[in-house]
Order: sequence, then C-alpha cells, then structure tokens
Amino acid sequence: MATQSTNVLSMLKDIAAKEVELAAKALAQAMKMVDEAQSKHDLLREYRQEYTDNFNKLLATGIGAEVYQNFQNFFRKLDQAIAGQQTVIESAKQQVKVQRTVWQESQRKKLSYEVLSQRSDSRALKVEQKKDQKMMDEFAMRISRTGRS
Repeated sequence: MATQSTNVLSMLKDIAAKEVELAAKALAQAMKMVDEAQSKHDLLREYRQEYTDNFNKLLATGIGAEVYQNFQNFFRKLDQAIAGQQTVIESAKQQVKVQRTVWQESQRKKLSYEVLSQRSDSRALKVEQKKDQKMMDEFAMRISRTGRS
C-alpha cells in the first residue's frame, strides 16, 4: 500500500512539475509580448516626434493649407495607432498577470505534492526503523535466552 501511494505521489509530482514548466513558458511568452508591444509603442511615439519636429520646421518656413491639412490627418491617424498600441500593451500586461497567477498556483500545487511526498517518505522510514528495532530486540532476546541456557 505504501508503495502504491508513493507511486501516485510521484506521478502527481511529475504532472505538477510539467504544469509549472508550461506555466513558466506561458508567462515568459506573455512577458515577451508586453516587451514587443512596448517597443512598437515607443517606435510610434518616436516616429510621431520626428514628424512633429519636421512639421514645426515647415510651419516656420510657411506651408499651404493643403499640406497643413495632410499633416493634421496624418497626426490624427498616428495618434490613433499610438492609442491602439497602448491598448495592446494594457491587454498584454493583463495577460502577464493572469499567467503569473497560473504559474504561482501551479508552483503551490507542486510544492504541496513535494511536502506530501516527504511526509510519506518520512512515515515509511519510521515504519522501517520500527521493524528494524523490533527485529534487533527479538534478536537480542534470543541471544540472551541462549546465553542463559
């Protein structure tokens, strides 16, 4: 019976370890997505700043109404892209939170199985030690009986 429970605990520990590994990979992937989304956002903001600088230089020299309108339309679309990318970042950050929770839960489960396994091993060791002690006591009793006869 002890062997069967040990095998079950071992199997559960292995499954939990695989779950932790998968959760860690998912968390790493989610974190990578945040980094990539942030990089794209930063790139869009830099791009906007460059165009703002160019626009300001052109304003200083004077531009026509059509060019001015084109720049304004372009800035509006660029601002929409930046806002959209900010939404992507927030969504990716939320996914990191979810994946971190999943990883933490799988870690807790794995540690629980490890504790149960250690307790089971400890109990089995105590039972084995008691058996050994009993055998030694019986052996010592036999020797003492044989010595008296």
